[in-house]
Amino acid sequence: MSSIVVVVVVVVVVLVVLAAVLAAVAMSRKRRRETDRRRAEELREQAEAQASGIEQREAHAKETEARAAAARAEAERLEAEAGDRRSTAETYREQHQETVRQADELDPDVDAAPTDEPTEERGTHRG
Repeated sequence: MSSIVVVVVVVVVVLVVLAAVLAAVAMSRKRRRETDRRRAEELREQAEAQASGIEQREAHAKETEARAAAARAEAERLEAEAGDRRSTAETYREQHQETVRQADELDPDVDAAPTDEPTEERGTHRG
C-alpha cells in the first residue's frame, strides 16, 4: 500500500471516530436535557402542590390571627367590666361602712370609738 492510501485510511478512521464521539456527546446532551426537562416538570408539579398547601396554611394563619384579635378584644372588655364591678363593689363597701359608722354614732348603747379598720362593727355594745 502506498503511503497516501494509508494516510487517507487513517484520516477517514479518525474522522469516523471523531464523528462517533461527537454523535455520542450530542446524544448524551440530548438525553441529559430530556432528563432535566422531566425533572423540571416534576419540580413544577411539586411546587404547585406546595402552593395549595401554603395557601391553606396562610388562610389558617389569618383565621387564627382573627380569633386572637377577637379574644384580645373580649379580654379587654372583660377586664374593663371587672374594673367597673370592682369600683362599684368598693363604692358599696364604703357606703356600707359609712352606714355602720352612722348607726354606731346614733346608738346610745354603742361605745363608738373611731377606727381606721374596715370592719362590720365599729363600736362595742355597753350591755
